[in-house]
Amino acid sequence: MNRQPVKGLVFTALSVPLTVVLWFGLTGLFGLGYGPATDVITLCFAFFWQVGWSFGGWPASRWTDSRWVRGLVNWVLLMLLVWLTAVLWHWAYHEPFSDTPAPLWGQTAIIAGVTSLFFFGNTLLLPSTLADSQPLAGFVNLIWGVLFVPLALYLLPRLAGSGGLYIPWIWFPIAVVVMPYFGGWPFDRLGQPRAGISYLGTVFALTLVFLKVLQVAGIGFFSAGDASVKAAIFAATWTNVGLVSAWLFNNWPVGDWPQPVKGLTLTAGSLLISIAGYAALTGLVSNLPALLFGEFAFMWAHVSLAGVGFVNAYEWGYESDPGGAGAGLLPARALGRSRVSRAA
Repeated sequence: MNRQPVKGLVFTALSVPLTVVLWFGLTGLFGLGYGPATDVITLCFAFFWQVGWSFGGWPASRWTDSRWVRGLVNWVLLMLLVWLTAVLWHWAYHEPFSDTPAPLWGQTAIIAGVTSLFFFGNTLLLPSTLADSQPLAGFVNLIWGVLFVPLALYLLPRLAGSGGLYIPWIWFPIAVVVMPYFGGWPFDRLGQPRAGISYLGTVFALTLVFLKVLQVAGIGFFSAGDASVKAAIFAATWTNVGLVSAWLFNNWPVGDWPQPVKGLTLTAGSLLISIAGYAALTGLVSNLPALLFGEFAFMWAHVSLAGVGFVNAYEWGYESDPGGAGAGLLPARALGRSRVSRAA
């Protein structure tokens, strides 16, 4: 389990039955349609960056050093928060939660979490000396990501009568490419906050490029009907390829290659695999909403296993260098690696 590709294969295989459980749990036990079930996964990711990443395994890490027990406890707590959030949106709007602004609120919360924790290495809101001080660090990011940013960018404009700010989430797989594939190169030498600003600007620019590319390909995010669903399916496919290769396989087998050769190789490879996978999936599956939900369920399954604060397969065996070689994305204290190393 401490060597690749064994670790990647094991956790990818474990993701499959968990995907099946999520599928039948949301569509069967809770009786949700594919659209609302996909929205539930969106809420899961909104809270992952807060409960999983920013709290660094707290509160379960106070009770156990076991990865599996800590992951299960924190995962259950997160799912309870997702359920409570859906109930609150339903109560506030007197409509099914998927018909409320909840899904777009969740997407905005994801952007806030990634910006603070991924781009700025948890130093946007906190000094590095407090990045692992729990529960202070977790609650600071929770207030930022769940309340302040979504309120300012989405909910307040809606209350004023406008549509609010919505950024198509093709930015997410781009962020996965910029960070784990390139290990922060070349901005990692700048230090924070310059590195975070550079990451953010790069992802924004590439998002505009890919939005145009998808529009030319006839599957734009702002298109009507199946075209927008297909755009989301492609983004989900690329995200899954990126997360599996970077988080489960730790960029194996090119993890020790120098930059930028490593990043360019992984980026090109992930795009080719994603394009082929997208073409195959959309050619074989006619029910596009079901396909999109399946992609999201698989995504949440392997992130539940790989995510920091949960089982944390991302760092399993690679605590000092989870990106395979030269990642150094976050300070060790910010990721809680001292706890993770003991649990390994």
